Amino acid sequence: MRFRILGPLEVFDGTHWRGISAAKPRTLLATLLVQRDVPVPTGRLGAELWGEREPKAAANLIQQYVMRLRRELGDRQGRLLVTRPPGYQMVLADEDDLDAAAFARLGDSGRVALAAGDAERAAGLLAEALALWRGPALVDVPTGPMVEAEAARLAEQRLDVLQARVEADLACGRHAALVPELRQSVREHPLREGLWGQLMLALYRSGRQAEALDAYREVHRLLADELSIEPSAPLCDLQLRMLRGDPRLGLPATEAEAEAEGQDQGEREGEGEGEGEGDARARSKSRRRPRPESRPSVEASRAGQPSAAPRQLPAAVAGFAGRRAELRLLDKLPADASAGPGPAVCVIAGTAGAGKTSLALHWAHRAAPHFPDGQLYVNLHGFAPATGPMSPGEAIRGFLEALSVPPERIPDAPEARAALLRTETAGRRLLFVLDNAADAAQVRPLLPGSAGCAVVVTSRGQLTGLAVTDGAVLLSLDVLPREEARELLAARLGADRVAAEPEPVTELIDLCARLPLALAVTAARAVGRPGFALSAVVAELRDVRGRLEALDAGEGVSSVRTVFSWSYRRLDTATARMFRLLGLHPGRDVAAPAVAALAGLSVREAAAALTALARVHLIAEHRPGRYSFHDLLRAYATDLTAAEDTEAARTAALHRLLDHCLHSARAARRHLAPARGEVPLPPPVTGSVPRDPEGYEEAMAWFEAEHAVLLAVADAAGPAGFDGHAWQLPLAMADFLHLSGRWHDWVSTQRTAIVAARQQGDRAGTALCHCESGRAAIRMRRYEEAHRELLRALELQRGLGDLTAQADTLRTLAWSYEQQGDYRAALQRVEQVLELQRAVGNLAGQAGALNNIGWCHTHLGDHEEALARCREALRLHLDGGSPLGAAYTWETLGFIHHSMGQYAEAVDSYRQCRDGFRRFGNRYGEADALHHLGGSLRMTGDQEAARDAWHAALAILDELEHPDADVVRELLLTTAG
Repeated sequence: MRFRILGPLEVFDGTHWRGISAAKPRTLLATLLVQRDVPVPTGRLGAELWGEREPKAAANLIQQYVMRLRRELGDRQGRLLVTRPPGYQMVLADEDDLDAAAFARLGDSGRVALAAGDAERAAGLLAEALALWRGPALVDVPTGPMVEAEAARLAEQRLDVLQARVEADLACGRHAALVPELRQSVREHPLREGLWGQLMLALYRSGRQAEALDAYREVHRLLADELSIEPSAPLCDLQLRMLRGDPRLGLPATEAEAEAEGQDQGEREGEGEGEGEGDARARSKSRRRPRPESRPSVEASRAGQPSAAPRQLPAAVAGFAGRRAELRLLDKLPADASAGPGPAVCVIAGTAGAGKTSLALHWAHRAAPHFPDGQLYVNLHGFAPATGPMSPGEAIRGFLEALSVPPERIPDAPEARAALLRTETAGRRLLFVLDNAADAAQVRPLLPGSAGCAVVVTSRGQLTGLAVTDGAVLLSLDVLPREEARELLAARLGADRVAAEPEPVTELIDLCARLPLALAVTAARAVGRPGFALSAVVAELRDVRGRLEALDAGEGVSSVRTVFSWSYRRLDTATARMFRLLGLHPGRDVAAPAVAALAGLSVREAAAALTALARVHLIAEHRPGRYSFHDLLRAYATDLTAAEDTEAARTAALHRLLDHCLHSARAARRHLAPARGEVPLPPPVTGSVPRDPEGYEEAMAWFEAEHAVLLAVADAAGPAGFDGHAWQLPLAMADFLHLSGRWHDWVSTQRTAIVAARQQGDRAGTALCHCESGRAAIRMRRYEEAHRELLRALELQRGLGDLTAQADTLRTLAWSYEQQGDYRAALQRVEQVLELQRAVGNLAGQAGALNNIGWCHTHLGDHEEALARCREALRLHLDGGSPLGAAYTWETLGFIHHSMGQYAEAVDSYRQCRDGFRRFGNRYGEADALHHLGGSLRMTGDQEAARDAWHAALAILDELEHPDADVVRELLLTTAG
């Protein structure tokens, strides 16, 4: 899929270009395209789409627009328009799939050719870049802050490229042909003095000196009238040189033309007659675009010869692939180096084996033409275990020697050396690559002091100090995206071999955790065995324990384990122990409280250790406060803890983690369903530091952040010998999984829980697990399965004499009958529930039973009795502080009023219900309320409001992948127009 934004926004679907018809989706797509290097948070998208008038349902509407765009783009799987917390991101397969990116690439290539003196090639590239424009950028997109800023930036870039192309054409002698275009350009951009200067020069070289001076008078008058200022110094200087007849303004010629014997200089278009030999030489020199001035070293000056510019870059890595977004960011450095007050600095930070040096060297070779005074390189050995980091003074000496500074002039004092480096680099355009830096203190003395230079630093540390004090751009290098990992393998193994075994290649990429070093080692092994199928290589990597050995190419820098060890050995004892224990954590990510439990530390100590690990990229803070590491680092940590920690220490750490998860989940669950019964737990072990959220919203937020970890912990508990945790944790999670619509997880966890509870011999726990399994089966519409589970639970609970548990199971059984339309059977069960709840004195349970009784009565046609029971239920819920129960009761009241033809009252009730579910994060409940709200609004005659409610409901149901989405979609189709 390709996109164009240099003009109206258009999409190429493989056959033709077409627009996006609706304004809001068009704005959304434009925003994601102009911010394609990073995910755009939902909040920023809302500000872009609506500004200060952002509606309350903005998040739901954005989801609808995203789904609509995915349908229009044929991207139903979300591989192009990717959901990437905290928002969404466009992921393009190729940089040139966006015309603005192709424009930037062609413009940069043209400028490089122009700087190298190849004016013809430059003119062609720059003209090709300008040909991509079809009008003002994003001209048909309603502008928000980001789109407006990008359109302005692109317009400015277009003018820059236009001036560069005119400069190239002037160097090629196309003066007369440029005059009409330049006259039009100064009319469109009257305050752009560079265009006026080029117009003057084109006129002058075309033999139209008077018109050139008239152009100067015109811009002088314009600037005085509009801005009350004089023309800039370059423009004034150009006028004076024209008045003096400066021969250097004449038509440039190639060196070959200048040396050609017998050529009649006066026959050339636009040049005066009677020029001497000196004039011809002057024109010959001016033909070539001057390079930035380069100041020779003292030693070279003594010898009377210019020094050779240093070219210290090691060879670029063969088979480099991917990293397009990172390369785009690095490509901004040359311009930043010229525009800023000091050097442009970029720090490439990332975990061991992420390809930091490969990226830096690949880009440095590509950018070398921008730095004609040379490229300097040093390996600072920041994490070398044997030698330790190189001192800044030693690195500076190497740079000074490369710049031809005599040894006797290099001072001993580090501060003096740094000062001399700044002196020697002043006024030069140099590129520095500082590889494997330990910290900001090692780098700072190596930085040049003036503009014109760019510095690329690679480090396993974050080096945030350089961003604070030196304005460095921080580029964090993660593992490769899946498609770029495939490109890397294709570059090293050959595209045919990769294409021949797509499934093994996909598995190989996953087994290597998309880590460039691991992929490179694996590719090297495969290259060395050309007769082997890639599936055989994959088989060697499947064994987690042996995977790190399989990823050893026999040299330190080519061994994944060895490279990891260089970072691990830099850790202090406590942090190293915590890293090892992280290998026991089964979740995909982790937060400080869980790590504190795992390591037996305070939360503050755990947070500090996590920060230290992230600083050297042994883990990554992928979301604020949440850390993860890829599978190879996990395997490394697991190997370390097995080798260095005792079995007793590992078991104790896992017990603390399990207790932390279980008791935190139990505390959070009480806020979601306070009326539900629960099995008593033993107290948490010392050091497990469980959380206790305050209120419903905080409990839901905690579950949202931790639910994936909790699922992984529950799966790991039984095999680790903790059967109690294996069934108690799924029960503690059940209400969250229900309320948040994660019903497949709800079903699978309860099946695991039943097995674990039986294995432990806990009858009450087994009954609760059967009941919860029945609830999940009802939600999935598996009614026969639900009845079997619920009747098994009742049998166990009656044997135990547990009235509260029986009431809960009977209410669930009544719900199953309701879902099948048998309201008389359901009413019989919920009346039994009310008797049991009164027997145990549970007010919240009584309110829930009354609501259920009202629901059954209205379906049996007795609406007045239903209203009376539900109003009593609502009073008990509100008196007892159960707002979630109140939301369910408002839902029933809405249904009763609608059934009685009281549509205005139904609308009010459903809105109360919707607001209640939305406030408590019950996504399905909110969607169901919106579905029914739309029906009642339609009966009041407000068709537009009804469709808005259904659209909002559909967005949620599609996100949940719920079958009810088809019902709402059909409603929208049948009521269209």
